[in-house]
Amino acid sequence: MVLWLVVTPVLAAHAYWSVHRSINTHVNDFKRETRAASHGLAPALENDIHAGEWDQVRDVLQRGSIEGTVIAVLRSDGKLWSGPPGMPKELVSVAEGLQLDYEGHFVEFERKAGGRHWFCQLLPLNGKDHQLIGYLLMAQDWTDISDDLRAREIGAVIVALIVMAVVAATISFFVRRYVSGPLAGLSRKVMRFSTEADAERGLAGDEVNLLTEEFRRLDAQLTKARVDLLKRHRRELELERGLERADRLATIGRLASGLAHEIGTPMGVIRARAEHLLQTEPSTAKTQTGLQIIIVQIDRVSRIVRMLLDYARARESRQTRCDVRVIIEHALTLVETEAERRRVKLAKEFGEAPLLVECDADQLQQVFVNLAMNALDAMAMEGGTLRITAGAENAHSAARLKVVFEDSGPGVAAQHQDRVFDPFFTTKEPGRGTGMGLAVSQSIMRDHNGEITLTREAHGARFVVTMPIAQNGGVTRVSRAEVRT
Repeated sequence: MVLWLVVTPVLAAHAYWSVHRSINTHVNDFKRETRAASHGLAPALENDIHAGEWDQVRDVLQRGSIEGTVIAVLRSDGKLWSGPPGMPKELVSVAEGLQLDYEGHFVEFERKAGGRHWFCQLLPLNGKDHQLIGYLLMAQDWTDISDDLRAREIGAVIVALIVMAVVAATISFFVRRYVSGPLAGLSRKVMRFSTEADAERGLAGDEVNLLTEEFRRLDAQLTKARVDLLKRHRRELELERGLERADRLATIGRLASGLAHEIGTPMGVIRARAEHLLQTEPSTAKTQTGLQIIIVQIDRVSRIVRMLLDYARARESRQTRCDVRVIIEHALTLVETEAERRRVKLAKEFGEAPLLVECDADQLQQVFVNLAMNALDAMAMEGGTLRITAGAENAHSAARLKVVFEDSGPGVAAQHQDRVFDPFFTTKEPGRGTGMGLAVSQSIMRDHNGEITLTREAHGARFVVTMPIAQNGGVTRVSRAEVRT
C-alpha cells in the first residue's frame, strides 16, 4: 500500500502532463492553420473592397465558408457588412464587443453558438493610407475537435488507471512473493525456538512486527540460556577440579613403589651410617662426617616427601594482584649464584609496562625457580645462556601473560617430550633430581588458570608459561622479604 501510494501520484502527474501536452500541441496546430488562412485572405479582401468589387468579395466569402468554416466582413463599427447565410449572430455580437477595445493586429476567442463550439479570429482590414475600413471574422467549428480532445483525456485517464492497477497488482505480487512470504516463513522458523505456550499464538498481524517480537523473545531466551550455561559451567569446573584432586590422590597410590625405592635408598644409607657409629668408637672428624651425611640424606627424604605432598594436596593459595616482573626478578636472584658457578648467563627482557596477574606470589616464584634450575642443570657441563622474556599477548580476544624460559642446552629428547610433566619422571643422574619439579609447577599453574608447555626447538629447550592478565586496577607491590626464599 505504501509503495502504491508513492507511485500513484507520479503516474497521475505524468499522465496529466502527457495529455495536456498532446492537446496543446494539437490546438496550436489548428490555430496556426487558421492564422495562415486569415492572413492570406485579408489582403485580397482589402483590394476587392477598395475597388468596390462586392461580387468578388461575396464569392470569396462563399467559397471560404465550407467544411465547418465561416468567413464574414464587419464594418469598422463591428456591424456585419457581408457574410454567408447561416452566419451565427452570437459570434458577430461577440466580435462587435471585442472590436471596441481592439488595438492589436488580431484577436482570437472561443465561444459557443448554435450548440456548436467555435474558434474565431478577428483581423483588421485597412484601406489606403492604412486607414481601418473593417474587420475580417473567420470562425471554425471546433465541436468535433473538442469531442476528440475530450475522448483523448478520457482515454488517457483510463490508461493511467489501468497502469496504476497493474502497478498495484505487480507490487502486491512481488512484495508477497519476495518480502511477505519469506518473512512469514522466517517467522515460523523463529517461532520454533519459542516455548510451547508462545508457539500456540500462531502468525497474525504484520510480518515485520511479528518477526521483531520473535527475535526479542529469542534474545531473552538465549540470554537466559547463557546464564544457565554459565552456572552449569561453574558447577562442571568445580567438579573437574575435584576430579583432578582425586586423580592426584590416585597418582600417589600408583607411584607408591617408586616412592618406596626413592626413600628406601637414603634410609639404607642412614641405617648403615648409624650402625657404623654404634659399633666403632669414632673420632671427632669421622663423627662429624657421618652426621653430615645423615643430615644430607634426611634433607633429601624430606624434600621428596614435601614435593609429593605439594602435588597431591589441594592448595589454598592467597591470590593478590602482583607485577609478575618483580616475581621473576626475585626468582632469578635466588639462582644467579648457581648460574655464575655453572657459567650460565641470564638474559632478561620484560619491557617497561607492568604485567599484572592475580596470583600467589610464593607459588609462582616456585614455578620460575623450578624452570630456571632445570635449565641450569641442562647446561651444567658447558655453560650457556638462559633467556627469560615476559610480555602480554592477545589470544581469542583475551589478554594473557606469556613468560618464556629458553636455554641453549642439549634440549629434551623427542621420546621424552610427552612425559616431562609426569611425576617422578627425570633424565637427571641419580641423586640430582626427583622428577617432581615440573609436575608440581604444572599443578600450580593450573590452579592459576594457566599452563606450562614445552615447544620443539632445534637447539635447547623452550618452556612457555601462560596465564590470564588481570584487568586494570591496583597492584600489590611484592618485596623480596615477602616472597619465601
